[in-house]
Amino acid sequence: MSVIYKAKLKSAKAAIAEKNYDYAYDLCHDLLEMDESNYNIHILLGVSCQNMEKWDEGERVYNKAMAMPKANVLAWQGICALYEAAKNQPKYLNALIALRERYISEESYGKAWETMHKLILLSEESGDQRRLVNTLRELTDTGAYHSLLSVVDADPSPPSPAELLERMYNIERALDEKTVDSEVNKRKTRLGAGPISKVRKDVTTEVWAQSGLLNTLRQLVAACEKSRQEPARLQWLKQLFQTLLERFSVIDALQDKHSVSAELLAVATDLAAAETCPSAFGYLIETSDASSEAWDLRALVESYARLFAGGELRESALAWIAIENKDHTPETLTLARAGCQRAPESPFAHVQLIRAATLCKEYRLAVSSSSAAREVVQKFGDCFGIHLWRSLLAIDMSAADANTQIGPENAADAEYLYRKCLEVDPGNSQAILGLGLSLCALGNYDECRQLLKASLEKDEQNHLALGALGHVLLVEGDVSGAVEYLQQAIAVDPNHASHHVSLGNAYWKMGDEWQQDKQYAYASWISAAKLDPSVSEAFSGLGKWYQQHGNDRDRAKKCFSKAVDLNRANGDAGQALAEMYLSEGSDDLCEDLLVKATEAKHDQQWAWKLLGFLLLRQDNHERAIVAFRNSLSLDRSDVLCWEGLCESYMAIGRMGTSVKVAKKVVELDPGRVSGHWLCARACMFANDLEASLRYFESAAKYASLTEFIPELQAAWTQSLSVGRAECLVACAEKWYAEGLLGRVVDSSNAALEALSIHIAKFEDGAENESCSSYLIWSLISAACTWILRAWPMLESRADLVCSVMVQQLVDGAEVLNAQLAASEYLSQVMQTAAKEASQFSSCDGYIQKLFVLAERSACQRILVAASATLAATAWTDLGNIYYDQSTRLSSPSLPANGSTTGDGPNELTPLLDAAMSCALAAIQLDSRNACGYNLQGLVAAHSQQAALAQHAFIMASRRSPGSALPWANLGFLYLHNGDIELANKAFSRTQMVDPEFVPGWLGQAMIAETLGSTEAIELFETCLLSVSASKPIADYGYAKQVWKMAVERNSRLSCKPSSLQVSVSKSGDKQGNAVSKQALSFSEQSRLVLGIYAARRYVAQAEGDNIGASTHLLGMLLEQNGEYESAAEAYLTAYTQSVADGNEAATESALMRQWIALTHLGRAQCGAGQFDEATEAYSRASDLLNSGVSTQLLSVQSGAAQLFYFTLGHSIALFFAQRLEESLGMFEQTLAMSEDVPELRPYVAVMLAQVLWALGTDEHRALARQHLLEVMSEQSVAFLPGLLTLFAMGLLQGDGDLIAATYPELVKAREGDLHHDVVRLESLLALLREDRVSGRRALAKAIHKSPSDASLWLLLAKFEALGGDERKADASAAAQAALKLFRQAARGHFSWSSAPSHAHLNSATLNVIVSASMIDSRALNCSGDTAADNSQRIASKAAARRAVMYQPWIQETWSCLQEAEAASR
Repeated sequence: MSVIYKAKLKSAKAAIAEKNYDYAYDLCHDLLEMDESNYNIHILLGVSCQNMEKWDEGERVYNKAMAMPKANVLAWQGICALYEAAKNQPKYLNALIALRERYISEESYGKAWETMHKLILLSEESGDQRRLVNTLRELTDTGAYHSLLSVVDADPSPPSPAELLERMYNIERALDEKTVDSEVNKRKTRLGAGPISKVRKDVTTEVWAQSGLLNTLRQLVAACEKSRQEPARLQWLKQLFQTLLERFSVIDALQDKHSVSAELLAVATDLAAAETCPSAFGYLIETSDASSEAWDLRALVESYARLFAGGELRESALAWIAIENKDHTPETLTLARAGCQRAPESPFAHVQLIRAATLCKEYRLAVSSSSAAREVVQKFGDCFGIHLWRSLLAIDMSAADANTQIGPENAADAEYLYRKCLEVDPGNSQAILGLGLSLCALGNYDECRQLLKASLEKDEQNHLALGALGHVLLVEGDVSGAVEYLQQAIAVDPNHASHHVSLGNAYWKMGDEWQQDKQYAYASWISAAKLDPSVSEAFSGLGKWYQQHGNDRDRAKKCFSKAVDLNRANGDAGQALAEMYLSEGSDDLCEDLLVKATEAKHDQQWAWKLLGFLLLRQDNHERAIVAFRNSLSLDRSDVLCWEGLCESYMAIGRMGTSVKVAKKVVELDPGRVSGHWLCARACMFANDLEASLRYFESAAKYASLTEFIPELQAAWTQSLSVGRAECLVACAEKWYAEGLLGRVVDSSNAALEALSIHIAKFEDGAENESCSSYLIWSLISAACTWILRAWPMLESRADLVCSVMVQQLVDGAEVLNAQLAASEYLSQVMQTAAKEASQFSSCDGYIQKLFVLAERSACQRILVAASATLAATAWTDLGNIYYDQSTRLSSPSLPANGSTTGDGPNELTPLLDAAMSCALAAIQLDSRNACGYNLQGLVAAHSQQAALAQHAFIMASRRSPGSALPWANLGFLYLHNGDIELANKAFSRTQMVDPEFVPGWLGQAMIAETLGSTEAIELFETCLLSVSASKPIADYGYAKQVWKMAVERNSRLSCKPSSLQVSVSKSGDKQGNAVSKQALSFSEQSRLVLGIYAARRYVAQAEGDNIGASTHLLGMLLEQNGEYESAAEAYLTAYTQSVADGNEAATESALMRQWIALTHLGRAQCGAGQFDEATEAYSRASDLLNSGVSTQLLSVQSGAAQLFYFTLGHSIALFFAQRLEESLGMFEQTLAMSEDVPELRPYVAVMLAQVLWALGTDEHRALARQHLLEVMSEQSVAFLPGLLTLFAMGLLQGDGDLIAATYPELVKAREGDLHHDVVRLESLLALLREDRVSGRRALAKAIHKSPSDASLWLLLAKFEALGGDERKADASAAAQAALKLFRQAARGHFSWSSAPSHAHLNSATLNVIVSASMIDSRALNCSGDTAADNSQRIASKAAARRAVMYQPWIQETWSCLQEAEAASR
């Protein structure tokens, strides 16, 4: 080695020491050029590169150095320092590992531990917990570097194995939890991930499968044991136990569960030996019956109860100890309940609860808990991979024993459970015995005896089997054999109380001295009671003995009470005690007993039944219904329960349900009178009166066939007759509401006839004091009242009455007059009423008799009333009788229009005075009587005492808040006095209280009518369509509103009257008001028909002056509907009534009414084609004008217009009556009068021209033509009627110039049906000229232009129909085409855009259908094709029926149907 080389080497080392790394770096390179194999120069160069941050070069230098043969640890240390300075952790980690291995190879273990410590710190700094754990694991006893932990004097010193493992455990547990949470968050949002619980379970399973946590815990326990750290070992052993328990929740494979279960059992055993872990004890106790170890369960349970006062199984453990010690007290059951509540997932706790409940005789608790217990045991076994068969067997045995003890109803369940137990444990004697007892209860005595005898063969001294055999023989009827077996059982075990009870029952069944002599049945029951005071059957038997043979009611009652206290399900004792309570009148005690009996055992049918009738007697109907329904759920054939249920439903107003229940009674026992009687009453209250009458008749039929005792037979006869009469009175009320007055009289007569048999009994005093007499007199009074109300409209039907029967009733009631005289106030009231009551309109005095009978009946009710409330009701009914009679004798003082009749109060008439006295008497007797106040208000209102009436109605509304009648009366009072606002409030309150109360709607309708509101017709319609609406004012109001709407509609459609649209044909148009009628929509037409119905009904009930006005209104509605003949009849009736009124008082107003009636009569007769009669009517009206009516008419604002229409109508009537000269003169007068109606002057001029044309001479026709041309020249716009008339004249005269001049104007106008009218004129002209080809050509041309116009096809059908029978086929084909087009339009195949404008209207569409159907029908009727005769007749009837269906108000459709029906015969 040269001097220069050494000098440079020395300088390099000095430069590095002085940290002059650049100089050192250069020197090292120079040296390497001299000797590149020098190891130390490489080390020095590496240090220089490190400090000069030449990382790559330094790495190459160190690697080269480590590869040299003389390399030592400096190279590894240098490269570690290089990587550390470069912060290259991956290479630094690998370099440290290599350095560690170098130290170990050189046996430098201290340096190796320091390097290992650096590796641990490096893993911590990197945050890679998994790498840290793996690094630490290398130091464990299974790791390669475990020996480094034994290095001494190292800095830092190595940890102990336990400390190392504890650190690993904490890191691994945190790492597992973090991994689980992170992975769950990722997976839970994936599609189809499932519930979060399933996701977490799957993730946990995967993580724990890869985790080394369990191994770490096992090593930790072993390390603590090796280092003899017992407290730490137990601590980590507990942690291992809990971790193993956690593993079970995610393990699915049974094999894995078995392996973990074995380790868990070993750990639990180890912990139990230390007596410090309650959960380990609990696990051993829970799994004791599945373990192969010979565990001492008593030792485990007792140790648990002693060591762990706060353990969750402590109460269950104490209960187990008490059960094993035969301590079957309530405290044991309390402990078992508490244990089950504290550990709801513990099989041991549930088993102890069921065992304790069975042994403590809480059998239903045991049965109800068994299902939950099985689920818990099965769940526990599935979780830990074990089968707890002993626990399941204990549950099933206890549940089976409990079912056996509950009673025969649970015997089937007990049998199933016993057989299940025997499958698990075939030799179980308790199960064999229990199965025998359950089979005995089920009636399977043969198998039962075999099992019991088999049990006796195994043990002849088995007293339970002996007792069970005795019980079997007792049930089978072998009493002596039963006594023998029971005596043997008692000989074996004399302290078993149930054997003594059964022996007592056997003696009791033997009867005679065995019952009476105390040494038999009585002695057995006494012995049982002494042996076991908790045996209920013993006290039940003693109660029977004291009741039947001991003649000691008090002791019997005490024994029954004791038996019931011991066992609420003891039916014999409970029923006997309940009957004793009822006989004593102790309803409260009886109810308490029955309620507790049903609570103790729900299926005690006798208890529910007695409770139902008890509650029904106490008017507690809601609870009674519940009781009866529970009773019937146990026995559906109990007829008495069905009857009680029906009465309860009727009492709470559920009539529909009560009818169904009553029919069930009849279904169960068709011959039962009470069933039919209940059906009748239920149907009556449900308003099914016809069915009610049928059931009353069937009840009477079966009552006559059934043999009752005389008293019961008389009671049924009275009940049925009175009930039938009550139903007939309800029928009368119903018929009156519907306006069927003849049925009202029939029903009332039938009711009086049914009640007549009771009058004789009242005469004899047999029933005068009974409660039923009040009801009977009430029904007689009500029947008479309904006849009196209906009679004014039936005076001409004297054949409806039965005067002989009524006279008998009156004679019977007169006998009781002496009783009436005893009441001074009542006599005064009757005398007051008698002053006016004799003013009747006579029907052989029948009305007088009815009034007397009604009055006497109400008075008798007053005398026999059992309470002030009933007497007040009777006084009110008597007052209503007087009030109704007063309104019949004089018109009401409350006019419908609300106007008053005077300025102050009027003096009361005698009848009203009597009615007021009755109202005051009712109010004095019962201040809560709303009907009395209402009657007072009515009387006050009719006497114009508004303040008193208002007070009375308000008091009535307060006394009866749920009644709408007082509010309605108050509203009518306000309306009568003109106070619209208050009336509206009163009627609104009426509707709020009862929305279906018709007078409330009627009042609102009258208010709307007074205010001129459009809602009036809808309100009147509501009243009219109501079921109970027989109010004449509603009928009249609706008809009047319909007429007003028709007038308004006509005025909107056209300013001209419909009578101006007259055909040029001399025959007249039977359809009359064609334009207006076609414009009716379907709803308008329906409303018009309903208005006619209302008007007819009002006419049927009208009296006096109202007859004329009502028939006049009916005529106007009929005329509006095109029923001109019926309208003419109505106008004639109105005229006749006005003439009759004029004869009584020939005033100007009467003459005016006659003139109006004649004018309307003439117009209707014109529409009906009765032109001669119409001319005569107009002539009479003209005579009245000449007598002075014209002066009165002209004084009215619209009088001139009325005279104009009268003259116009007279002119038209003369024209169609072929009195043309007179018609011409009248038209000239009309034209002169048209100045007052200028908009109609052109129409009159056209009609005048038509009259001139009809005169037939050339001069008149020329004059007509000239006159019409002058009229047309005066019009500023095209006047269509004039154009049509000129066009017709041109066609008739063959004037081509006139046709050519008018036709373009008509086509240009094209308004409405003009095109059809032109085509029709052309076709009719061709028909008159007998040129059918031209007419058909004109129609075909029009159809060719508009093929989808159904109206044109209809015109063709009509044209062909006029051509005779030979054209009927073509007419039918055209009609079918029109109908086909209508059907296509209805399906939306095309629109009506090409049809005339009015074809869009419903009525026009209906007109096409009806007219086409009629033509089709008549064409088919005239067909001569014999082969197709039947099918064509069927089609003819179908077409005619279609026409009637669409427009039934058209009379011609019915004529067409009549023709089709006649042709089909």
